[in-house]
Amino acid sequence: MTTHLPPQPVIWALSRHAAYLAGRNGGERLQRKGEDFSKLQLDEAKLDDAILPGCNFAQSSLVSAQLIRADLFGSDFTRADLTRTVFDRADLRGANFVLATLRQTSFRQTDLRPGQIMRVDGADGQESGQSVPVNMSGANLEEANLKNAQMDQANLSNANAVGATFAAAAMFAVNLTGADLTNADFSGAKLKGTTFVGARLEGARLTGADLRGANLRSVDLSQCDTTGANMMGAIYRAESHLPHNVEARLAAHGRWIASNGAEGERAVFTGMRLQGLDFSSCDLRAAVFHDAHLAGALFSRSQLMFASFIGADLRKAVFDQADCGGSNLSGANLAGTMFRGTRLVGVPIYSATNKPTGRVVFPRFDNADMGGCDLRGAVVEGVDFTSCKMAKANLAGADLRNCTGINTRR
Repeated sequence: MTTHLPPQPVIWALSRHAAYLAGRNGGERLQRKGEDFSKLQLDEAKLDDAILPGCNFAQSSLVSAQLIRADLFGSDFTRADLTRTVFDRADLRGANFVLATLRQTSFRQTDLRPGQIMRVDGADGQESGQSVPVNMSGANLEEANLKNAQMDQANLSNANAVGATFAAAAMFAVNLTGADLTNADFSGAKLKGTTFVGARLEGARLTGADLRGANLRSVDLSQCDTTGANMMGAIYRAESHLPHNVEARLAAHGRWIASNGAEGERAVFTGMRLQGLDFSSCDLRAAVFHDAHLAGALFSRSQLMFASFIGADLRKAVFDQADCGGSNLSGANLAGTMFRGTRLVGVPIYSATNKPTGRVVFPRFDNADMGGCDLRGAVVEGVDFTSCKMAKANLAGADLRNCTGINTRR
């Protein structure tokens, strides 16, 4: 990253602000709105109490700078070097830290909640407010200090937060998908509804944390300290009993999901002998189990959207309360399999730019043997059962939406 020395007007403004902080004559508090400070070298700058909402610090260097209590609402720090910078008690609502370097940076008691950003509609010139969460996706937060920070709904997906401190932080519905949280400290943190899918938590401290409703699918908690944590309603694996090679594939698959295929590897279990294994509460979206031996396997509460089980042996497997939207079970042996409360619905397809394509993928059971299947309370949509064997299948209380070919006497 190439930075430049600040121009003379900026140097002068920083000097007057330093005098203001010191109480010297001629001092003036630094106040700018929406100003461009990008690609500037501002290392060790003293900007406590500065008012700088909406300013652009993209690709700037503020190593060891101090911005205590500064107003930085909606400011942009994309790819900035903020190593050892101090933001304690600053207002950083709606700020952008995508791919920023935040090693040993301090955010103690900092406001990192969503910011109501006003935008002008080009068509009619009307202003409208949009709630913008703080974005730290891909940032390097190694050993950063976010103790007591307020960061509800912040995006830390794929961030490197090894050894970071989040103790007592307010982190409602934070996105930690794919983040490396090795040895991080979440003791006493409020993590209700937070997503940890694909995250690494080896050595992490979750003592006394509020994890109600958190999504911990595919996360290995065996090396975490969860003493006193509130796990009510959280989706997680109580213990890991999967073979090492299977765990490795799950970890790589989690990174593959979190990075949209840029990292890790899609889980492919084609032809593998996986009888009786417990995949409960795992995130196996788009995983491949073609011709796999899965008799008696457990997939309760797992995320299996677009997973493919073509030709698999799933006799007496358990999919209770799993999300199997758009999954393919064509030709599978599902004799005695349980789908109680399972979602087997259509899933809309979106383009690479996240726009709806109008296409919906429904689950498939072509030529599957569903004899004795238990579908009580399942939600099933758009499935053609014409070619299935469904003798003695239990459909009591099932919500069958636009399904065809149902004949339980086959």
